[in-house]
Amino acid sequence: MSRRDQKYKGTISRNYAKKQIFKTIISYFVFYASWMILTFWFLYFFEEIPLFDWFLWILVYSVVIPFIVVLLFAIWYSYRFVRMFSFEVLESDLVIQHGVFNRVRATIPHSRIQNINITNGVFDRMFKTYTVKVETAGASGAAGGGGGGKIRPEGYIPGLLNPNVIEEKIKDRLTKYSTIPSGLEDKIFKPEEIAFDNFISYILSKMREGEYLKTTIKEKRENANMTAAVLSEKVGVPIQTINYLEEGRYNPSLALAFKIAEVLKCKVEDLFKLA
Repeated sequence: MSRRDQKYKGTISRNYAKKQIFKTIISYFVFYASWMILTFWFLYFFEEIPLFDWFLWILVYSVVIPFIVVLLFAIWYSYRFVRMFSFEVLESDLVIQHGVFNRVRATIPHSRIQNINITNGVFDRMFKTYTVKVETAGASGAAGGGGGGKIRPEGYIPGLLNPNVIEEKIKDRLTKYSTIPSGLEDKIFKPEEIAFDNFISYILSKMREGEYLKTTIKEKRENANMTAAVLSEKVGVPIQTINYLEEGRYNPSLALAFKIAEVLKCKVEDLFKLA
């Protein structure tokens, strides 16, 4: 199956733009125009503005003209936002692209997705849209580009007419990645007591491997006039580890063996030999 066949690509509805424009109009008249009108009417009532014509002209310049400017900008920005917003559900990631002035591409691995929320607020119901919020592990930010800096989930997809489609697509991927591959069920340690027993068995087996390996770490260290404490500090392990290695009680990792050889200025094969 090709990558193109494995992905689902979608966009948001133009109803989202209509909703944002409507909210802008409501906000303008509630928070700005009403305050300005009441202020000028108060001044006119107390004859601070001598003529009613003046009141009308002030109202036009301070309320009507700014409203036209704000409305035109809201229309342009909202429809541009809808046009620039897209998302893709790939096999391993959710990709969201948005932004009018600054283009943003957010890639969210399915392994980081914790849950999916679908919201349908008052304005959403008026315009028959839904918002999908994809919650991720330890990440949130101002997403979506058109929310005035609100803190939103990393995966924020507004203005959907049918949110169930993307929810099902994402859940299908999550189910695929969370399913235990066939043949591995018996390798998962359950309950926890069995896991602990297997861990102890692994440690003991590593320690017994030392019986088949002779080491000259102690001789090389003493020839270099170096204590076990100094050697352990230089290679970044506890002093007990150096003691166990010198006693031949277990085999070191390849990385640790190279570190010891580097500190003692010799080759790895000079430190370890099969018994």
